Amino acid sequence: MNSVAVRRAGIILSVEDVNVSSDFYVEHFGFSVEQKYDEPPYVILEGFGTRLSLSWHGNAADDLQGYSQSPPVDPHNQATMLVFEVANCDEAAATLTEAGVEMASAVFRPPWGGGRFFALDPDGYLIEVEELA
Repeated sequence: MNSVAVRRAGIILSVEDVNVSSDFYVEHFGFSVEQKYDEPPYVILEGFGTRLSLSWHGNAADDLQGYSQSPPVDPHNQATMLVFEVANCDEAAATLTEAGVEMASAVFRPPWGGGRFFALDPDGYLIEVEELA
């Protein structure tokens, strides 16, 4: 089987304010700014072997005609979510709650072990924070 030799995985989120979203992921989840562009507004964050890019939702990609991105219209109805693994869900939930991050759920501890909860970023993207068993 032939496969592409991927060096790093990533995702691009379309956001209302690149600086606000960048600060959110740096402050609350430990990402660092790898590159930042002013025109058009765009930030590449790096953390944990992952590239998280933030693009102002008004950016039009010249090389991708006919496609566009936008933040979620309804946080309760999303096609995808970010997942961050942590050592302790209870501590992570307490830290984010104390910092004023909008929580979408309390910590859930399933019978098979581990735990998870959900939070929202400034644009309403759903973030699952999980502790594996």
